[in-house]
Amino acid sequence: MPMYLKAKTPEEGWIRVIRKIMDSGMVRVDERGSKTKWLDNVMIHICDPFSERVSKKYPFSETVLKEKYATQLLNPDRMNFDYTYGERLNAWGEEVVNQIDYVIAKLKESPNSRRAVATTWDPRKDTRVDEVPCLNHFVFMVREDKLDLSVMIRSNDMYGAWPANVYALGELLSYVSEKTEIDTGTITTLSVNAHVYKNDWDKAEQV
Repeated sequence: MPMYLKAKTPEEGWIRVIRKIMDSGMVRVDERGSKTKWLDNVMIHICDPFSERVSKKYPFSETVLKEKYATQLLNPDRMNFDYTYGERLNAWGEEVVNQIDYVIAKLKESPNSRRAVATTWDPRKDTRVDEVPCLNHFVFMVREDKLDLSVMIRSNDMYGAWPANVYALGELLSYVSEKTEIDTGTITTLSVNAHVYKNDWDKAEQV
């Protein structure tokens, strides 16, 4: 059943969704044989994505996220991986399309556009390989003179990955905001499968 959480900060959103999954999540073994507790179509709307960005209960510090994740969505280098988000967003396909530049240009041209969209899914590759992107669809939209970012995530490790995802999304939103001269607004994630892996259950129970 779909769930909506409105949270003031990323820390609040993370704590609430982890507790909800651990309390009422369904149990399923995925196609790779990993046991998870999960909820479907979890939307988390973060009102202030730049305050209390990382909980002290999260396994990684804000310093680690800043050094490791802060620029990953803006780096077009694939670095010998099957894919990176930065490559898909900034150098997509054989045409090397920079979708972030497109988003910036579109918002400058028409701040009320509903077409400031970027995607990471490439059906030419992702229907044939094992390693595929989890963050799939990025939509930038101006509301009340502020720039919001909404992201569809097909599969989301809420304990280990969601805070890092949101941290990187905040840096991406800041970058587009600076380039378009539109103030930053909110971040919303829609996690179609929001899960916690069995090996994290004990730690998640302490959140």
